[in-house]
Amino acid sequence: MKTDPLAVVLLAAGAGRRFEGDKLFYSIDGIPMYRRAAGLVSGLGDEAAVKIVVTGDERIASDLEKSGFTVVWNREPERGISRSAALGVEAAEMAGAGAVCFLVCDQPWLRRETLAGFLAAWKTSRKSMGSLTFHGRAGNPAVFGKTWWEELKQLSGDRGGRQVLNRHPEEVFFYEAAEERELEDVDRKPGM
Repeated sequence: MKTDPLAVVLLAAGAGRRFEGDKLFYSIDGIPMYRRAAGLVSGLGDEAAVKIVVTGDERIASDLEKSGFTVVWNREPERGISRSAALGVEAAEMAGAGAVCFLVCDQPWLRRETLAGFLAAWKTSRKSMGSLTFHGRAGNPAVFGKTWWEELKQLSGDRGGRQVLNRHPEEVFFYEAAEERELEDVDRKPGM
């Protein structure tokens, strides 16, 4: 069983180009998407020993800092999600974490129970990485032990940790989500 502290990194620096608007502040059931994701992380309690948000938005930084998140600034979001992932890994290292879980802000239907179950099951697995899945389709969130941090920091472009998971499938623990919708990301406004 893995006992090192877990850092949960909320990725909140994306441009959301296809969304036509400020995706992170788009409300679903009256709650902005970034806030829904932050609530999932906060809902983990002590399981998330380190809470990190990688962002370039002052409003998000100010709000989540008040909720106990360490704010990491991504001044180059145009470099893609890989830049945010590298910044998150560096912050997790500085905080003394032993594993990092990446969570995106545009999966508003991900349930707290699923996230908590995924992390608990991964901790008892013998695998050094983990991914949420539904009927064989892997998605976010994903978790990485320290073994993979250097490889994560070397990624480039708008493809994140999935590249590392795909290169080492024998090291990946898969956890089945209750519903396919939990893995859906909102890249376009509903109705577009």
